[in-house]
This record gives sequence, structure tokens and C-alpha cells, in this order.
Amino acid sequence: MKPIIGILTEVDEDFVTSVKKNYISAIEKAGGLPLVLPYVESDGILDGMIDVCHGFFFTGGKDIAPKRYGEEKKPTCGELQLNRDDLEFRAFKMAFEAKKPILAICRGAQLVNVALGGTLYQDVPTEVNTKLIHRQTEGEFEYSHSININENTPLYTLVGTNRIKGNSFHHQAIKKLGDGLEVMATADDGIVEAVYYTGDQYIRAYQWHPERLLDKDEYNRAIFEDFIKECN
Repeated sequence: MKPIIGILTEVDEDFVTSVKKNYISAIEKAGGLPLVLPYVESDGILDGMIDVCHGFFFTGGKDIAPKRYGEEKKPTCGELQLNRDDLEFRAFKMAFEAKKPILAICRGAQLVNVALGGTLYQDVPTEVNTKLIHRQTEGEFEYSHSININENTPLYTLVGTNRIKGNSFHHQAIKKLGDGLEVMATADDGIVEAVYYTGDQYIRAYQWHPERLLDKDEYNRAIFEDFIKECN
């Protein structure tokens, strides 16, 4: 049986759940069975949803409420989805305590960091001295900038090289690392591009969008294949 992957995705103010096809396709192509998790109020119901899934995929989207990491919302912070925050922080806590494998992309990487006690730059262009463009003008499925991979990390072991190409669609980024997280990769300006959890659980989080680059190289495909292999 294919591993069931619970996908956390958009939840708007009306509790409408939506997901981009690229996320679904990436899980499917890697050999998983994608299952989009809707918003539920009951922790008991959510716990049941966590129980039936073999792994969890936290996807991209709107900004995380700064109050989650002890800050006031700045004018440069973007649109929030408080219902999504509520669902995802509860889901992460349950999945983390159950030691289920977790893959996180873009906002998802930021959520993992905050859930483990870290903080974020609310707006990279105004808070970081960089000339690198993190909201690319290239097409959705095109490369943007290089990613530098640290040796002696799971990502380096997976791809076997210290530099690959990625894309970039974010204006927030990891600032202070969450507890138990270590950096796997950075952009040329030092912005964190990937982290992993050093404890006895599979947690991999990527700031770029490998789901949009699956058909362009084996490195981005390997990220999903590795996750599904772990869920098996």
C-alpha cells in the first residue's frame, strides 16, 4: 500500500480549504497517496486524521501571524490566514509528538521553525541587506538562484553536491533557528534555504519550491522521493 500523506494547505477566513495541483502531483509522482486535510475544530478529530497518515506535507502560502513568534505585525508583513495557523500549529504538534515524517515547503518551512521556537524575518527586502531577489521575476517553473548545500547534512548526502539551482517565491524567511533544527542550505546572501531536525525524527524543510522543478532535475525529485521512502 502506498503511504498516505496528509497535506496541510490553504484555509481562508471562511474555512475553505484549497491546494495547488503541483503539491498533489509531487506526492503522487514520488509514490505517495495524497490526502488533503481540512480544517477541524476538534483536537480529537484532528488526532484521528494524524493517526491514519504515514507522513505530513506542510505547503506554501500566506504569512504566519507574527504573534506566533512573539512579535507585533509590521506594515511590511503580508496577508495572514489565522484559521490555517490554528490548524497547522495543532497538526504539527501532534505529528511531532507522534514522530511522523514531515516535509515542509516555503511557508511550511517557516511554520516548522516557528513551531519549534524560532523566529522569522517578516519582510526580507526591508530587514536583510541583500541584493538577491527572493521573489523571482522568472516563470513559475524556472530556476532563480543557486543554493549552497552544507556538507555533513542529510541534503548533501541525498544530492551528492554542494550547489544546486532553485527557485524563489517568498518575502519572509527563517531568522532565529527553532530548537533542534540545523541549517542544510543557504542562498548566496546567507538566507536559510533548508533545515532539518537533528532528533530521532524525519523533518526536512525547504524554503524554495522543489515541487515546481520535478521535471527539470533529479535533485528536486529526490527531495520528494526521499520523503516518501521514509514514510514507507
